[in-house]
Amino acid sequence: MDLIDDHYCFACGKDNPDGLRLDWKVEGLITTTQFIPPRKYQGWKGILHGGIVATLLDEAMTRLAGIISGGALTAEMTVRYVTPAPIGEVLFVRGEIVNQLRRLVEMKASIHLGEPTGPLIAHSTGKAIKTSKNQ
Repeated sequence: MDLIDDHYCFACGKDNPDGLRLDWKVEGLITTTQFIPPRKYQGWKGILHGGIVATLLDEAMTRLAGIISGGALTAEMTVRYVTPAPIGEVLFVRGEIVNQLRRLVEMKASIHLGEPTGPLIAHSTGKAIKTSKNQ
């Protein structure tokens, strides 16, 4: 399966006016970004919707897996919510590849408030399936 980036991805697409427009920094098997959630993504008053939290974690993991392997799709993901993420404050998102097998990539991600060592908001583990024919 060929995955085509038309810049309209909800999480990272720069052409999607309703998306998160995340800008990832990749260093080896780690990726990071910062995100300040606007009110339009809230669930309860002043709190980021849990689905957006999961989206941030999924994107941190699978986007990195795709970059490293030439294409990947989420196969499995587990999220642990620790504390609510506030609207309008900086969230630091980090994804990491833990292990790579022939067609499978094992990953983890976390979201912290403000900085990499700030209070933990949520964390996840996941697996992605490589889609590139060259793998």
